[in-house]
Amino acid sequence: MKFCFSKLQIFLNGFILIIVLGSCHNYYNASPTSKSSDIAKPVFGIKAGIALANATIKPNPYTSKTSTRTGVLGGIYLDVPLRKELIFRPGAEVVSKGVMQNDGYSTYPILFTFIDFPLNILYKKNYSHGHLIAGGGPVIGVPVRDYFGAYPLKTEFSINGLIGYELAIGFSLNLNYTYGLSNASSNKQLISKISNRYLGITVGYSF
Repeated sequence: MKFCFSKLQIFLNGFILIIVLGSCHNYYNASPTSKSSDIAKPVFGIKAGIALANATIKPNPYTSKTSTRTGVLGGIYLDVPLRKELIFRPGAEVVSKGVMQNDGYSTYPILFTFIDFPLNILYKKNYSHGHLIAGGGPVIGVPVRDYFGAYPLKTEFSINGLIGYELAIGFSLNLNYTYGLSNASSNKQLISKISNRYLGITVGYSF
């Protein structure tokens, strides 16, 4: 219980950090001495969807046959304008990662829940009815829990790519792919490697 509470606190701290970043940038733009008055203000947003996840687990104590599993993905983000068509988008997301396993008798999911903190730099191209966004950046992933208790996890580092289209009314459709660069196993004597990756499909709304 204490473990889950501490991870919830991490998510809330990330949320507060995003709000502080937006507030500082907003204050800077509002300053009479600022030269960035022509840059738009930060925009807060939410998103939710699915994560098509897979993972490499070595050695796998249960099976060698794995496949993609579908999990949930949701979170918040803040668009901080840097230039006319360039934005910095930090976020905090709950991602259901893992893999489907087959032991020869049945297929079942191995579920890893992470709180991801993507730090994306995005190109934002304006069109008459909305915006095309594309870019990427690093991701810090903090494990919340392993539902089977057999896979020790630690903080992982990933790279993320994102493309999407946002309508003028605020709704957006987004695709992102996150690939784990580090080993997420905290006990290499038990599991020498855990590497996560997923394709995210989300609908977002910017306020």
